[in-house]
Amino acid sequence: MSRGRKERTPAQLAVLAQAREKAKMIIAERAKLNALAKEEAVSEDALPSPPPPESVSTPPPKEDSDSENEDEEPRLTRPKYHYINGMYIKIK
Repeated sequence: MSRGRKERTPAQLAVLAQAREKAKMIIAERAKLNALAKEEAVSEDALPSPPPPESVSTPPPKEDSDSENEDEEPRLTRPKYHYINGMYIKIK
């Protein structure tokens, strides 16, 4: 027996398509919730805050030249697969 790729039936393909659509809807909902959370955080930051106490001093900046890229935020990538109903579904 070869361990090649198995052919999927039209019923299996339909189930996979439905799972992909469900995953897309879930991702869209999560994106909306994250956007709302960010907007709330921004609106809270817009409120005037009391000035920081002067007695607390900040540490001096590091002089290590090897870590120039530490300040940059890492890029976030979208996941290629989502776990739904016991299966990993590829998101296009």
